[in-house]
Amino acid sequence: MECPSCNTNNHGNRKSCSNCGVALAKEKILIVGATGATGNLLVNQLLENGHEVIAFARSEKKFTNETTNHKNLEIITNTVLDISEEELEMHTKRCDVIVSTLGHNLTFQGMFGNPRQLVTDSIKKLCKVSENTKNKPVKIILMNTVGCKNEDLKEKVSFFENCVFFYYAI
Repeated sequence: MECPSCNTNNHGNRKSCSNCGVALAKEKILIVGATGATGNLLVNQLLENGHEVIAFARSEKKFTNETTNHKNLEIITNTVLDISEEELEMHTKRCDVIVSTLGHNLTFQGMFGNPRQLVTDSIKKLCKVSENTKNKPVKIILMNTVGCKNEDLKEKVSFFENCVFFYYAI
């Protein structure tokens, strides 16, 4: 199979290119938190690499028109916590990978408002329904950027972020 990125061949049974690492076998990937900062970038990158994406988003308005109309994108305008386990299982059974890019906004409401345990409760529910997909293993990836900064770009941490991190450190 030829790599779509670097056009090399002879990868054997590998799922990714031995030259550049790009995935050779296209997967169907479910993303929760798809319109957040990390999720939006991930959705676009996966679509660029030819994967099929099922995106959970409260609203599709945060996607560009190009992204919304992409042939490999299916948008579920709901949250993991607001749909039934049966409906969630229907979506997870169709996927090879589940990626959570959920997180809280670094505001008082985002950190202390409802749903207070958004990430924890969502991952618990995803794991529970994924146990029912016994016909194939399910990969679950949890991503977030809380507390991360890029030293190479000299990113600053705001006063509020320092206060939040201090609060959690106590």
